[in-house]
Order: sequence, then C-alpha cells, then structure tokens
Amino acid sequence: MKENPANKIKDTMWYFLMDGAQKGNVQSLKEYVYDLIKMTTQKDAGQRKSKGNIPWDELDMTLMSIVIEATALVLSGRLDGLEKGDDEDERT
Repeated sequence: MKENPANKIKDTMWYFLMDGAQKGNVQSLKEYVYDLIKMTTQKDAGQRKSKGNIPWDELDMTLMSIVIEATALVLSGRLDGLEKGDDEDERT
C-alpha cells in the first residue's frame, strides 16, 4: 500500500490532506453514487423535470462530489479495516 505523501509535509496549509484530518460521510457518498446511477439509468437526459429525473448538467458536480467524499473517507481512516481480506462480505 502506498503512503500518503501529505503526511510528510511539515506545513499546516496541507493538514486537510493528511491522514485523520477528515471525517468520512458514508451517507453522502451513497447518495451521490445513487444519484449517478439514477442519471445513467434514466430514459432521458433529465429534461422531464416533473418525473424526478436528474439533469445531465449536474453530472460533473456529482462526479466531483463522489471523488471528494471518497477522499474524505480514505483520509478519515475508516476504510483501513475493509482492505482486501478483512471484508466479511467479499464477493469475489
């Protein structure tokens, strides 16, 4: 496993990228992933707003939100126990 390079920086400006500096929000990550799934499986590009579809104009923001939440989850350390071999519900 690679190590976080930000942990070696002695500058407080980069503290937010160091291990333990973030709190992971699993619920937000799940919501953004489900929004992405909704966007990719809906039958239009979200033009019919009355049906609860999500416009494709929001795709970039949804993808960035997933990246941000996933990064925060990694930095929080909550994924350390889920590394390969430790997961009870592994489906491989």
